[in-house]
Amino acid sequence: MEPIGWALIALASVGGGAINAAAGGGTLITFPAMLAAGMSPLAANMTSSIGMLMGTLGGAWSYRSELRHQRRRFLANAPFGVIGGALGAVLLLLTPSDSFTAIVPWLVLGAAALFAAQPLIAKRLGRAPDSGFDTVSTGGWATKVSFVLVGIYGSYFGAGVGVMMLAMLGLLIHDSLQHHNALKNVLAAVVNGTGAIILAFSPLIHWGVVLVMLAGSLAGGIAGGWLSRRVPSWALRVVVIAFAIGVALTMLLA
Repeated sequence: MEPIGWALIALASVGGGAINAAAGGGTLITFPAMLAAGMSPLAANMTSSIGMLMGTLGGAWSYRSELRHQRRRFLANAPFGVIGGALGAVLLLLTPSDSFTAIVPWLVLGAAALFAAQPLIAKRLGRAPDSGFDTVSTGGWATKVSFVLVGIYGSYFGAGVGVMMLAMLGLLIHDSLQHHNALKNVLAAVVNGTGAIILAFSPLIHWGVVLVMLAGSLAGGIAGGWLSRRVPSWALRVVVIAFAIGVALTMLLA
């Protein structure tokens, strides 16, 4: 790989880590950068899944204060993220990603629409979105099943998985957007970590690129988490929706 390719991947890792911490969708930055550096699509997909892990952990660390009262919620849903992450990684190892990648933009657009409609749905249910702090609810079985499905997608490709998690949490667990974002970051780390353990056995992994991405995504994840905690919930919601639409349109036009 040429030096410019290494530099491109490093910069993309920082940006991708920041976006993942704030909303999700960092794969859309790292994946094209890795292709431009000369990696094959499948190798880039698998390598990015492992390389972006530290960015997710960095984002979770930035939100540690919002996670303090969510221990029960995390423990109730994390095992289902593990199941989904493992299934998605196995699926990626066994099948080509081309056919699944074709439906990714539509999944992201659907998640963005769901996330945009969440305040209206919450209002119809007699709840005020982005208000209060429910430390009791873990979301029930609907949330657990959703984490399995989102985990499968997150390990298989991952672009926009953060948006999907935020949309799902907004509908199933009554809490503020910042607390949802904190839970999203730590459960995304569970999903990605589980997938990384399985994908690590693939000969397609470029371990030199992984090391560069781990460092870059960690720095980006910490910065992205710090920034996203300091903006109003409505502004973060607009950014998440706008970015999701951008992710989908870019993939459709690629």
